[in-house]
Amino acid sequence: MKKRFLLLLVVCIILVAVIINNTANAQPTGTTNFYSSVKNYNLATLWRANRLRLINLKEFEPFPEAYGIIGKNNQRFYIHYTSVLKDPANAYRYQVQGKTRVGKVVRPFTGTITVIQAGIYKPGNNSYAPDTYKGYKRGKLLCHVTINESTSTPESGTINGKLTTDFCINMQNQLLYDTLDFGIDGYGNNYFTGSLVNHTTKAAQKLQYGDYNLSGSDFSDVDGITVPLQYEKYGWQSFVDAIPSDLRPANKAAIAEEKRQWWK
Repeated sequence: MKKRFLLLLVVCIILVAVIINNTANAQPTGTTNFYSSVKNYNLATLWRANRLRLINLKEFEPFPEAYGIIGKNNQRFYIHYTSVLKDPANAYRYQVQGKTRVGKVVRPFTGTITVIQAGIYKPGNNSYAPDTYKGYKRGKLLCHVTINESTSTPESGTINGKLTTDFCINMQNQLLYDTLDFGIDGYGNNYFTGSLVNHTTKAAQKLQYGDYNLSGSDFSDVDGITVPLQYEKYGWQSFVDAIPSDLRPANKAAIAEEKRQWWK
């Protein structure tokens, strides 16, 4: 009995070691390990900044607001970080605050983004590496996100899931949001996949969001986001109406709604 217990204990220790090695001490597929080094950078501007530097265009634009979908009807989901701060007690964890929105309901939240993997691509050595740019190294983060919406708001819940973020490092050793491919077909960043679990009912809804695109969803398109007709009525009408077509001009009211800072 004692030998069996010891054997079970050894197996458990090995399994724990494997899990740790495959998460916090590993790197995303196709990259070299950068986990121990990434703690030396402040990653906050990958998720919140006043403006975004378009490296290849040598100009700036407003920081992107994520596009999101939630539930079986792909209801439009909004998320905005009002604060992202590196945790002084854990160099891999970032304390976040902000607001989410579904329909007209806005919910304040607090939470964390924790880096569990980090890697640097080897240009030209594997099929995962994006195109190289002179003087830049490119990399990827895998993070765990936990967000708790305020229980004082209706239908609030807890968001859990995985966030994938692309970054680059310039010759000055500055770590930046990777916009080297900005404008290229299918460009996007900060992809989140996970769920929102209702605080009261414990019901879970699938949740996905990302900057500029919704990779792997029915909304993903080489030009960014294309809303399938059957989902327009689930919070996407202003988005659709704000885009001009061959048949109609863009609607000014819809454009204003898309630009509105709803979190204020």
